[in-house]
Amino acid sequence: MRILVAEDTLESRELLIDLLRNGGHTVVGVANGREAIQAAEKEPFEVIFMDEQMPSMNGTDAARAIRQTAARHGKRPIIVGMSGNTAEADERRCLEAGMDAFLPKPIGMPELLGMLAVLSRRPPQPASPNRGQTRAELILQLQRTTGGDQKVLRTLVKNFLADAPKKITNIRRSLARRDAEAMASSAHALKGSLGLFGANRAVDAARNLQNIGRTGTVEGAGAEFHALEEEFGRLRRELRALFSAAKPKRRKTTAKPRARRAPKRSARRRR
Repeated sequence: MRILVAEDTLESRELLIDLLRNGGHTVVGVANGREAIQAAEKEPFEVIFMDEQMPSMNGTDAARAIRQTAARHGKRPIIVGMSGNTAEADERRCLEAGMDAFLPKPIGMPELLGMLAVLSRRPPQPASPNRGQTRAELILQLQRTTGGDQKVLRTLVKNFLADAPKKITNIRRSLARRDAEAMASSAHALKGSLGLFGANRAVDAARNLQNIGRTGTVEGAGAEFHALEEEFGRLRRELRALFSAAKPKRRKTTAKPRARRAPKRSARRRR
């Protein structure tokens, strides 16, 4: 299949792209709704995975625009909505915007393969149960999310450890400025990333910050942010410990001392 992934969170987008490409699909990734519309106008896609909330233009508005273009040109891609908000109202909003299906985030390999199986009319593979946050269960969650692909796993963790602290900083600054909208936006983006690792407590704290910000205030957000920082710090330590232990140790090679050459003696003529 030719697939478009519209997702503003870098690690989530690259994870979906890697998983889909490993499944033999041709995939293009974009970061917002406007880019999704532009990509869909340039080339035909069979399936579009569309995040509900994105900067510049959200997924529901982009889905409506793509549907209108498809109606004029006769090209009708299947649009699958994605959201970290899993209430029935969120799913209904995606479907009312013209999307054909809905997937709650985080999306792991079983859910992704199951959805593609339905779209291509193949029997779906059973999903694995969601795991908690002990170290052993974190490993299982990572294997489940990436399908056991070590290259995808390393890329996912590397991007997360580089990007998530920036989102934490953005939330802290938003709190200091009392910018409720910016806080909600950053918390939403971070929530999707945390969900990929099964960090349920951190996800809950990020969701609470997002919901507080959507009410137009930052009152009560301090305690939630403190909980988020603690849970994120715990997850970061676990990931660093896992991946530092996984790195192959270099063997120390001791240079052999060079043998000293005997000084050259000048040949003397015999008299």
